[in-house]
Amino acid sequence: MAGTARWRWLAAVPSVLGFAVALRCVWDFGWTGRGTPAPVAPPQRLVVVGFYRHVRNPMYVGFAAGWIALWVMRIENGEPVVARFRGRNGKVSSMVFLDGASVMHTDGVEMLPEQHAVYSLHYNYGSNGKLRECTGEAYQWNPDTKLFDYKHRLGKKLTRDTCRKVPQHN
Repeated sequence: MAGTARWRWLAAVPSVLGFAVALRCVWDFGWTGRGTPAPVAPPQRLVVVGFYRHVRNPMYVGFAAGWIALWVMRIENGEPVVARFRGRNGKVSSMVFLDGASVMHTDGVEMLPEQHAVYSLHYNYGSNGKLRECTGEAYQWNPDTKLFDYKHRLGKKLTRDTCRKVPQHN
């Protein structure tokens, strides 16, 4: 147990730092830009302060760092193990899921404990403000292979249900 606890604390540092960057970006959107990261209430002014001086979309970077630290590793026999995914092409690799939003793009990740699955959603608005694309994919844990396998049917169902709830702009 002591080995497991040590690795969990190791993941906590980049996770806290990543989420702190993302929260600072949300603050900058509200304070400087007079808006929110949500496409329904975007910033009214261009935000070029803080982390936005150095990175085009630091909110994605911050959320990615935070979630990667929490999700990429799992503990097996007291040691960290990188989670592996079998993609739709059958290849096995590690994956990075983004979670965040900008004015025109949103990426989200949802853990589905009941289904032992990870669901990733992506949607984009066109320059006219209308929803242009809404896609998603699901990966379900396979205890025999110790992989998250791509699940087309589950992803299709979740995408259909979730995309119906995405805000439509007029």
